[in-house]
Amino acid sequence: MSGPGSLLKSSPPANLPKYKEAFNKGVDYLLASQYENGGFPQFYPLKKGYYSHITFNDDAMIGALKVLRDIANTKDDYKFVDPERRSKAEQAVAKALPLILKLQIEVGGKKTVWAAQYDEVNLKPAAARKFEPVSLTAGESVNIVRYLMQEKPTPEITFAIESAVEWYRRNKIDGLRWERTNGENGLVKDKSAPSIWARFYEIETMKPIFIGRDAIVRYDVTQIEAERRNGYAWYVSEPNELLNEDYPKWKTESGK
Repeated sequence: MSGPGSLLKSSPPANLPKYKEAFNKGVDYLLASQYENGGFPQFYPLKKGYYSHITFNDDAMIGALKVLRDIANTKDDYKFVDPERRSKAEQAVAKALPLILKLQIEVGGKKTVWAAQYDEVNLKPAAARKFEPVSLTAGESVNIVRYLMQEKPTPEITFAIESAVEWYRRNKIDGLRWERTNGENGLVKDKSAPSIWARFYEIETMKPIFIGRDAIVRYDVTQIEAERRNGYAWYVSEPNELLNEDYPKWKTESGK
């Protein structure tokens, strides 16, 4: 996919100024939405409710930071960005990194992974919709780790990555597949199935948790209503790529 910067590699189209203006407005929007503590809300301008939480859910914060980091690093598609915006993007990325490391949840003296969202003031893990409780998220934490792998491997960043990888190894689920059959999602026994992880884990116990629209936490996915069981990604497999591909590559490239 070609970004705005790609347009500058050949003859600029007549409407390039309009593209640049639209792009710059988007960058300004991202920069304006960042909290002073480095986090990003789910929605901006801010509105009451979970929308104002610092949000990793659906890769909201990491997605914004990846764009800003590419701008700051003068990646090919962003070479056209003006020095002032590039500097602001660099500052935004620098402000966010310590927060990401700080938000990695520690349980029993061990770093684990991240919650899907955090209170923007006290930085404690927070709930969102009724079926999105305070918990560790095995899904969104994958791209947080990947983001950190693209940073200079300081001792703090290395420790965060290694801790998250270890958590994934300890909490994988083997011998089961999450699949849809006749319109119904469910777990199926399969010794040859790749590892899977629950979308949410209870912070205190590390047990997979599931929750319907009644907001009651349950430990068995079959105990929530069909609408939620079939309409949400309760299990994820993306950590397999992190463990089997991204992590070995990072170890080699970083010399760790």
